[in-house]
Amino acid sequence: TAPQEQQQGPRGPRFGRMLRSFLPRVARAEEIPSSAAAPEMGATEGLPPVSQEPQAVQFEMFSREWQQVAMQDNWDGFRIEAANKVTDHVQASHALFLGTQLRECGYIYQFGPSFQSTDGRSMLVARAGLDGGVNGRFSQKLGSSWEAKASSNSHLKDPHRNMHEGSMEYTGSNFSLATKLAWQGAFLAGGALTGRILPSLQIGGDLTCVAVNGITAISQVGLRYAEGKDVFTAALSRTPDPRSPVGAKIHELKMQYVRRVTERLSLATEYKYSHPDKESGLQFAYEYAFRQARVQGLIDTDCKVSCCVSDFTGFGFSGMIDYAKGDYKFGVVMHVLPQPEPGQQPM
Repeated sequence: TAPQEQQQGPRGPRFGRMLRSFLPRVARAEEIPSSAAAPEMGATEGLPPVSQEPQAVQFEMFSREWQQVAMQDNWDGFRIEAANKVTDHVQASHALFLGTQLRECGYIYQFGPSFQSTDGRSMLVARAGLDGGVNGRFSQKLGSSWEAKASSNSHLKDPHRNMHEGSMEYTGSNFSLATKLAWQGAFLAGGALTGRILPSLQIGGDLTCVAVNGITAISQVGLRYAEGKDVFTAALSRTPDPRSPVGAKIHELKMQYVRRVTERLSLATEYKYSHPDKESGLQFAYEYAFRQARVQGLIDTDCKVSCCVSDFTGFGFSGMIDYAKGDYKFGVVMHVLPQPEPGQQPM
């Protein structure tokens, strides 16, 4: 029994920490601050500081820096967005698209509330549109490390756009877990796991099973290296080939690199290659942040060029040109955020 106790010993504290994360942490008077305990750690004196992320990163967020720089809100036509404060926790939002190609009639109107608790641990967003689409998402933080999420999309005219999803995530200092159950015309379930093996290096993977043709599996493995102003991520995925009648698989490799040149300027690039079709692609992106505005640009080897300018005071511009398909989109957005008069209740 002694060897069994030694094998089970390390497992108990780890799961104990996971369960204790549901409870609020109480500061005790006898705890010594880290600054006071530092002189006793003579073995670390004189070493350069190590750039380490405070928590493990969820697998789907491994490339979050690349997504922040490269992902743009491109639209066409004129868009106006307005919001008014209903209560201290609820805000009503309106969005109107005019002259857009997203709908045959050329316009879209959406309305919905947004709720956020005082401590920011609960969030609820819902939207309804004239085209018959209704969507919403909810998130709730549990303790210091757990978070529950749910989202639902429903369409009155197009049943293929009905999607529902629920997930649970755990984020610790050295590893993270995620589970998901969804319905998108078929049931699917998945899970993800990441772990920190070095102060700046994390590895992970996920597996999704779809109830199509029996059980269809989609898997990924990846790594994330973050040191100072540099972030490098890579992921290898294995997915079914929809063009293959015999159920062949496609293996795709994606690599992203992001460099924060200054406090305002970030440069990023992504390379992807798939086998056995031997298709590849390369993208370059930049982001420059002003005090009250942000400029994003993207160019890739598919002959696409796009740019997005966001002014935090209420205006924005978007442009995208696809030279290969001869398609282009240009748009202007205006945000209206009325402020209540002194002594007047918010609308």
